[in-house]
Amino acid sequence: MLTRRNKAISVVSLAFILAGWLVYLFGPFQAVFAVSNLSDPAKLAMLGERAANPRLNKIVYWLHAADRKGMSPETTIRIAQLINRTKEPRASLVKESLVRNVKIADLLGLFVSENEVRLRNGKAGVITRGRYATSHMEIDHIVPYSLAPEVGNELANLEMMPQHLNREKSNRVGRRQLAHAEKLYAAGLITQESLAKTKKKAISIK
Repeated sequence: MLTRRNKAISVVSLAFILAGWLVYLFGPFQAVFAVSNLSDPAKLAMLGERAANPRLNKIVYWLHAADRKGMSPETTIRIAQLINRTKEPRASLVKESLVRNVKIADLLGLFVSENEVRLRNGKAGVITRGRYATSHMEIDHIVPYSLAPEVGNELANLEMMPQHLNREKSNRVGRRQLAHAEKLYAAGLITQESLAKTKKKAISIK
């Protein structure tokens, strides 16, 4: 039989558990753990071809959700990376990419109610602002997949782009793509062979 003291301790413990659960549900921490899980390098490495694309949509949703609850995308990503142990220099490249994608999504008006449902489920958002309004957003590989398939599921190499622009870009390589390939190579994320292919492709279109 519980004593009065034990009952009091049980009530206090239950209150702490309930308070923690409410903080998790209504604070930014649900978003932090979602981003950590979705951006875990070990899990990304196990995915099939281009399977990280839906994950990027989900991550952008959760980063925006955390931002609305007072935690910036930068802070959310930093904590998420501590949890899933993303190491430098990869961590900085991924953080830069994810923050850029949140800004792109905001600029093109993806954060409206119907899009948020789509993004949370990993589906492409529909652009609601600017010259590409009504077009779907796609996920582009900054360094083309055909040249560096090893970063096909690397978040640091993925970027949201209007469908029309993505199809137009195809596997073209300009200064930006070449510079990014060099960053990925320096971080140990692409091979020397892939970097050489990217350089050759850039030279061939000059």
